Amino acid sequence: MTSVPGASVGMKCHEALLYVAAGSSVSIIDLRTMRKVCTIASRQSNLYSFEFLPSKSLICTGGIGRASLWDIRSCDSPKAEPITELDGHMGPVTRLHMDPYKIVTGGPDDTYVNIWEAETGTQTNSLICCSPDSFYSSNGCSAMSVDGCRISCDEEQSVLRYRDFNNATCVAASDESRPASKFWGLQSYSDADESDG
Repeated sequence: MTSVPGASVGMKCHEALLYVAAGSSVSIIDLRTMRKVCTIASRQSNLYSFEFLPSKSLICTGGIGRASLWDIRSCDSPKAEPITELDGHMGPVTRLHMDPYKIVTGGPDDTYVNIWEAETGTQTNSLICCSPDSFYSSNGCSAMSVDGCRISCDEEQSVLRYRDFNNATCVAASDESRPASKFWGLQSYSDADESDG
C-alpha cells in the first residue's frame, strides 16, 4: 500500500504503472510493488485536473491560471520542469482533454476554452464557451467533451455549446513552408501500445 499527498484529482493506469495526480504533484506507482517510482512536483499549490498520453510520454496538469505539460521521462531528474506552461486562464483549469494532436483546457472562471498543439504547447485557438449575456461573469466551462473534430462545452447556466470543425483549416505549424492542414484531423488513434491488445 502507498499514499499520495492529498485528495486525487485524476488517475490513469498504463501497463504496470498508476499515475495519480493529488495535492501539488503526480505520483507514479508501480502496481506490482505498490511503491512510488517517481513523483513530478508541480510549482502550483494544488492540481485541479490531470490527463495522460502514454504514446507520447506526456502528462498535463491543471492549476490556477495555467496548465502544465510534462514529459514523464524527465521525472528522474531532481527538479523536473514542465515542457511548457499553457497560460491564459482566469482561475483553476478544471477541464482537460489530451490526444496526440491537441490539448483542450478550460475552467469555471474562463469564458474561453483554449486549444494547444500537443507536442509543442503552442496555442492554436480559443473558443467562447459561455453565452454573450454572461461573458463578463464567471459562468465558464463547467463540463467539456472533445471527440476528434467536435467539442461540446457546458456553462454553469446549463447552456450547451457544440462546435464541429470537420471543415476547419488552420496553419498550426510555426514553419511557414509547411502547407496548411486540417485544424483537427479526422485521424483515428489508439493510445494503447501494440502489445495491449
